[in-house]
Amino acid sequence: MKTKIYFLLMMACITLLLPSCLKDDPLDDFSGVKPVIELPYASSHSSTTTSSNGKDVTFKLMVNYTIADWREQNDEIVVGLGVDKSLVGNNTLLPASAYTLPANMTIVKQTQFTSIDLNVSVAGLAAGKYTLPVVITSVPTGYTISGNFNYVLFILTVR
Repeated sequence: MKTKIYFLLMMACITLLLPSCLKDDPLDDFSGVKPVIELPYASSHSSTTTSSNGKDVTFKLMVNYTIADWREQNDEIVVGLGVDKSLVGNNTLLPASAYTLPANMTIVKQTQFTSIDLNVSVAGLAAGKYTLPVVITSVPTGYTISGNFNYVLFILTVR
C-alpha cells in the first residue's frame, strides 16, 4: 500500500512541476542572425583527384548558404571567390594558367545552392601534387562568411 501512495505522490509532484518548464525564456535569440555563406565540403575541406596520361580533370565548385526558408529569399547573392596561397601547405600551388576561377558566383533568388565545373588542364604540369585553395572573399551586406567552411582545397596529383 505504501508503494502505491508513494507512486501517486510522485506522479502528483511531476504533474505539478512539469508545466513550470514551459515558462522558461528561450536560450538563444536567432532573429538577428545573418545567413551564412559557405563552401559545403566534408570536414576535410578538400576534394582530391589524380590525373594520369595527361588527362584533364574537373572539380565541382559549390557555394551555398544557410537560411530558415530559402523560398522567401528574393535577392540574388553574389559571392566573391579568390585564391589564398597560404593554405597550400607542402604541395605546389596550381598555376593560374591551368584553370579559370570565376571572380564571383551567384546564388539565384529562391534557391540555396549553386555550383560550377572547375576544369583543370594538366598540359605542361610536371608530375607532382598541386593544390588550388579557393576561398570566399566577399558576400553581400546582411550575410556572413562561414568561419568553418570558408575555403576548399582542390588537390590534384599528376602522374
